Amino acid sequence: MRTPHARAQLRQRRETDFWRAVNRFLVLLIGIGLAVAIVLAFVPEMRRVDEMRTDLADLQKQLADQQLLLRKQQRQEKWLTTDPGYVETLARDRLGLMKDGETIYRLDEKPGNPTDE
Repeated sequence: MRTPHARAQLRQRRETDFWRAVNRFLVLLIGIGLAVAIVLAFVPEMRRVDEMRTDLADLQKQLADQQLLLRKQQRQEKWLTTDPGYVETLARDRLGLMKDGETIYRLDEKPGNPTDE
């Protein structure tokens, strides 16, 4: 048989084990809560970074388009300043004039197909 002292020690050990388990559970809950709070704090930042990456890709595409346009205009400027034949051809085309004995063939686009976008 157990003595009253042994029973008291057993009851005290059970109570201690119970409170240790409760403390461990609370520490686990606090840890999970902190982890969730940290994740929730970074979700808006992650979304903002994704939006910024999308904006950056759009801006890089616009930059490439503008650089292409710049190269075309620089090439045309060079032709206008250095090639009199190009200037003559361009002026005759815009004014709708032609040289004697010259035949001009024009290919017009259909109204539904825009050429420049």
